Amino acid sequence: MKRAKLDEIVNATAPAPGWWLVAVTGLAAVVVALASVSALLTGQGRLLTRFNVLGTFVHEGGHALMSVLTGGGVYRLGISSPESGVTWTWYPSRLSSILTSAAGYAMPSLAGLGAAVQLQRGHVAAVLTLTVVAAGLLLFLSADLLTFAIVAGIGLVAFAALAWAPPWTRTTIAYLETWLLLTSELSGVAHLFAARWNGEVSAIDDAASLAAKTHVPGFVWIAGWLALIVWALVKAFPLLWP
Repeated sequence: MKRAKLDEIVNATAPAPGWWLVAVTGLAAVVVALASVSALLTGQGRLLTRFNVLGTFVHEGGHALMSVLTGGGVYRLGISSPESGVTWTWYPSRLSSILTSAAGYAMPSLAGLGAAVQLQRGHVAAVLTLTVVAAGLLLFLSADLLTFAIVAGIGLVAFAALAWAPPWTRTTIAYLETWLLLTSELSGVAHLFAARWNGEVSAIDDAASLAAKTHVPGFVWIAGWLALIVWALVKAFPLLWP
């Protein structure tokens, strides 16, 4: 596609979608979140959980971004499954370390809220463009072939929607992405809670890492992330509903 045409698409303002599109994409995201929670708690895989890889992508990107913003850096980033990833970073200070650890579970909800603001303004293409840019940056940090394929796949879907899809398809993908980001960490928080309830806490999960760094119990961090998810959903809903 010619650059002028792509620029026209990116800068265009899309009309508000029908309520049915918002409802269907929102319901789809809720179903994915519930399937992911069920899969984590029962240990049985669900096909729908594959969509949660978008949340993991943004989760790990959140660690990387916060490390850079606080003066640190990133070595590499790995995504091993739709629900699991790791980012190797370095920090210039204890505060940087704490903020970087806390950013993972916070970033998908905040990104979803930011996307909702853009969609409320009709900036569908902006949401997809930011996804392409994020994927392009994280490609250089991919630790292995699987991570590279996942990151590239997310970026290619967003780029293909921008470059070749009809307007209604772009809108559908952007709204589905936004709802998925707003709900994706529900399963992650459920997993953290279940692990502590069952006495199976991993020393490397974000809540345990923050508890060790701050002496604030992991349950407090989990509750904080859950509160953030709920707050973002409450704020985003009136922005997304036409």
